[in-house]
Amino acid sequence: MTAAQPVSEPLYAPCAKSGDIDGKGTAELFGSEGWIFESHEFKSQEVLTSKTLAALTSLAEAFEARGAKLILVPVPTRAIRAAETVDLTRYPQVRFSAQAYTASWNSMVAQARATGITVIDLLPTIVSFKINTRGEGFFYPRDHHWTLSGMEIAAEQIAAEIDRLAKAQNLSLEQQEGSLKVSRSGEFVGSIGEHYAAACGTKIKSMPLYDATYTVESLSLLDDVEPLIGIFGDSFGLSFPYNAYNRPNKNFSVMLEAKTGLPTVNNSVSGNGKTATLAGYLADPKLVAKLPPYVVVPFMGGLSNNVFDYGQMRAALLGCSAATRLIKTEFAAPNPKMTFTPQLAAPSTGESLIHIHTDAPANYLEVRQGTYTDGSPLSFEIYRTSAPYYTGSRTDFYSMLADDKTVRSLTVQLDKLAPVSGYVEICQAPEAGR
Repeated sequence: MTAAQPVSEPLYAPCAKSGDIDGKGTAELFGSEGWIFESHEFKSQEVLTSKTLAALTSLAEAFEARGAKLILVPVPTRAIRAAETVDLTRYPQVRFSAQAYTASWNSMVAQARATGITVIDLLPTIVSFKINTRGEGFFYPRDHHWTLSGMEIAAEQIAAEIDRLAKAQNLSLEQQEGSLKVSRSGEFVGSIGEHYAAACGTKIKSMPLYDATYTVESLSLLDDVEPLIGIFGDSFGLSFPYNAYNRPNKNFSVMLEAKTGLPTVNNSVSGNGKTATLAGYLADPKLVAKLPPYVVVPFMGGLSNNVFDYGQMRAALLGCSAATRLIKTEFAAPNPKMTFTPQLAAPSTGESLIHIHTDAPANYLEVRQGTYTDGSPLSFEIYRTSAPYYTGSRTDFYSMLADDKTVRSLTVQLDKLAPVSGYVEICQAPEAGR
């Protein structure tokens, strides 16, 4: 850790309403040089469960079987450097220890890497980052996202890892020559700055925004180069903040393409969670068939313990085929519910997965009142974002099922009880990718 800087009086003073900024117990913490934090940023521990580690191991194998590398980019919160500007003794309720956070982060990264997943460790990068010639730190002072400069150095680290992976795979990646241009594109007060201004009725200083563009000297007249890198993150991949809050900012993908020289596509979705975006895209069979060899997933905070999302992704990667299908039922007539009662010739063993296809798009699907033949419950919910720039699947939904259990029945229901038609199928999970 770098030595903490002397703490001076905060540029912005707390007001009565800033003690509970959103009615959900999220308080604001005030530091010198105009820094404002939110209490949710001060999570002291990043711990992975044994179920998560098993799920990540299986997921890594499923990606490998598809010829792709999954690269997770968890971004530590701004709290790791908060002591340089915030006197944490004024906020004992956060109970944050940078030392404890660092220890748990290092453990999380080591455990995740042992599963075969590639994890980019940005913690040392963030801790040592200095204000640069643009006047930017790694993070914004009044917004929890990374700056253009933060994205740039992260992209350099990811690019170095992709180069290492390619050499280990004996792959010769043809890099494209191009030119990177950075220009001032506006300013914003930041999401936390907006909260503060609304609660306290105080004007707040704007922060600069930059746009990055990368012009490729392509030899392709048809511009038909397939992407080698796919980005499937949350707002850190999109990247938030929007320029003038009216359009997605693609700075992170621009930086990653510039640093790698490899064609890159950005399919991130702001506010969609750590891995939910990737789960939604993998549900599209067309995407899985043309999966980029490097799948990069940036998101805020530590790795998720959401084993269900990992199961969604793995089930979509394994998919269904005539060779693995155990049973399929089609629902031709639209109905608010599809009741599925499979009659298998024999109980299924090992791992199996379920694939639900709806003829009409849905942002929300619920499996209700499901049971296995041993009487244990089977139920889950899957959300798909309604963002206009999201092009993942809203008609295909996948999930792994409990090991060595056979489905007795379940009911599929869409949002607002919309009538649906489609089909439900259960398939055996092949040994490859397990």
